[in-house]
Amino acid sequence: MQKVAVIGAGLSGMATVKELVEKGHDVVCFEKGHDIGGVFSVGGSYDSVYLTVSNYFMAYSDFMPYEESIRFWSRSEYKQYLDRYAEHFDLRKHIKFGYSLKSMNPNEAGGWDVTVTHEDGSKMTVSVERVAVCSGQFQKANIPDVKGLDTFPGTVYHSSTYKNIQEWSELHGKRVLAFGMGESAADVITEVASVASRSVLSLRRYHVFAKRQAEYPIDVYQTRHWHTLPASLKAASVRKLWKRILDETEGDTDNRATHLMAQHMLKASDEPGSVVTKTERIFDAQAHHGLEVNIGGVSHIDGSTVTFNSGEQEEFDAIVFCTGFKFDLPFLPTEYRFSNIRDCYLQMFHPKIGESVAFIGFVRPHQGGIPLMAELQARYYALVCAGERQLPQDLAAKATKDAEFWRKEFYETPNVFGLVNGLRYNEKLADLIGCRPPVPNFFLRPKRFFHYWFNHIWPSQYRLVGPGAREEARQQHLNAPSAMEFSTQVKTLQGTLKMKAKNLLPEPNRVVDKWRPVLPK
Repeated sequence: MQKVAVIGAGLSGMATVKELVEKGHDVVCFEKGHDIGGVFSVGGSYDSVYLTVSNYFMAYSDFMPYEESIRFWSRSEYKQYLDRYAEHFDLRKHIKFGYSLKSMNPNEAGGWDVTVTHEDGSKMTVSVERVAVCSGQFQKANIPDVKGLDTFPGTVYHSSTYKNIQEWSELHGKRVLAFGMGESAADVITEVASVASRSVLSLRRYHVFAKRQAEYPIDVYQTRHWHTLPASLKAASVRKLWKRILDETEGDTDNRATHLMAQHMLKASDEPGSVVTKTERIFDAQAHHGLEVNIGGVSHIDGSTVTFNSGEQEEFDAIVFCTGFKFDLPFLPTEYRFSNIRDCYLQMFHPKIGESVAFIGFVRPHQGGIPLMAELQARYYALVCAGERQLPQDLAAKATKDAEFWRKEFYETPNVFGLVNGLRYNEKLADLIGCRPPVPNFFLRPKRFFHYWFNHIWPSQYRLVGPGAREEARQQHLNAPSAMEFSTQVKTLQGTLKMKAKNLLPEPNRVVDKWRPVLPK
């Protein structure tokens, strides 16, 4: 048994506490807020948050929402799910609220002295053998270095302070320039555009988007088969789909936002090699609120006048940065600090520190949810702490090799912080844990074979075998709602491949309407 300090009680921290406790470790978690959930706690993010990943992909592997249909949760719904998770596994008793991490320093025993500050000003230092840093990257707002920004006389905002458009009343009727294009950026910019007299979004390039308001969440189509297809084939399929949508929505005023999205996507880089923004809200803002998207970036600012790289100039009253956060580890000793999570083996263990500290939840999936990735990291770390798994000796070489692999995988956006292919990363961890589901035999279990390759890849698959397996997962896995159901007469491999090759996504009439799970009697 090891004494472990967990920093943060968000999505990653809760999973880490739970996995470490289940493995018999002595765990104390420090959370600076007054509740669990991190950015999903009350006041942790803006009011209109809706998840861009479906409820089944945002669930933990041993706490699946089997009673629900596939849909997107609101922030409040997801917080309710997290509260149920914390109650089910009795996690709150391990968490000390109102404590911020001040510093952590190696001690003579080979562990760490962790100093935390309470909100009342008092300090406390605890000595532990291991530390799991689960505080996430949403700590320090990133303001890009735009030439002449210091001369701008108007108000400068960062989306980290945004709660709702009513609180940003100064922007009503103003000329607003916005930067950034993630999911939260799309939400914030759309809401700003709805009240501004003039709004312009500056992008350096065309971004890749996926529709959140589709009939079925796009992540249900993230099958193993799809991930095995060559990037060129997937890119061609995506472009074919958007070209068809562009043609079908030409002149259709009711679907102008979709038409604008298709135009943008056909100019963007291909999806497999790029980060994806999983919401289409900015195209609604273009269609209904007059948002203008300027591609190419900003050259410089001189007072109220902004000069774009295209040569265009325009005056603005306010600037909104939706440009994310900086990776910051000020609590580490100077000699242990680093700036890129890809410097770490599995984006978890830094070569200079080794196994005594794990950075959990900093990795970012191209498609899929962070909870599963953080949970798998936590399961692996719990085994490492117990001495049941060993880290490789050449951490630095392996970290360098992994970093180069992910840069090549996402060749259009190689430097996006922590970006990985969710399935490939998860299955690498699952191999290390020993919980990766085996490939079913086609001749002995044809239905399970097709299910493995062509149906959903929900988190529950990593509870079927190995350490931490759950009987509920075995009972429910095949019955969970999925993109395609296979009848009692199993379809042939040839027919399934033909359907997949013909279209990026099945037509609506090819998708089974029965989305609610069939619970075992």
